[in-house]
Amino acid sequence: MSISTPALVGGAALAALAVGATGFAIGGGWSHEGALEATRLTARFAFPWFVAAWSASALAALWPDGWRATLLRRRRAVGLGFAACHFVHLGFILTLALVFHHVLPKVTIYAGGFTYLLIAAMAATSNDAAVRALGRKGWKALHVTGGLMILLVFTNSYVSRLAAKPWLAIPALSLVGLAVTLKLAAWALRGRRLQAA
Repeated sequence: MSISTPALVGGAALAALAVGATGFAIGGGWSHEGALEATRLTARFAFPWFVAAWSASALAALWPDGWRATLLRRRRAVGLGFAACHFVHLGFILTLALVFHHVLPKVTIYAGGFTYLLIAAMAATSNDAAVRALGRKGWKALHVTGGLMILLVFTNSYVSRLAAKPWLAIPALSLVGLAVTLKLAAWALRGRRLQAA
């Protein structure tokens, strides 16, 4: 039985809230350190959701059928699940900043804020009516730009943790590298097929 999109998105948000609550517990409860841990864990929880949605079309192009076709068919739901997780993450960031007076770096405020605007726009346009209203090219431009910006933010975040947390950063960056390689391979395959047509 297929899980409906609202159920999947709601489940993702609830799971992210549980992950955040676990962060508070690990960090010593309702405290600055607890809020920090909640933001860290919810970001890590959202990351594979993004990679799955971002890689879906490339995986299906390279290896049609099977679970790749299912992932592509449910990509919109998975992308909305990522958005739900990442907005829960934003809630913990705001708690950290506003309740526990953590000073956020300016790059986090500006780059992160812009990325959240893109995530909101992508989520709001993840429907057939928005595709018709924006036109296929406009819709695709928004989602390609948003996807690349999100990828850049995650990549920068994990690169900055290479020295302190290689056990976390290396697998995450390897997954980013794999996702980019899949995209490039699928793009090259489409190019070859167009030339052969």
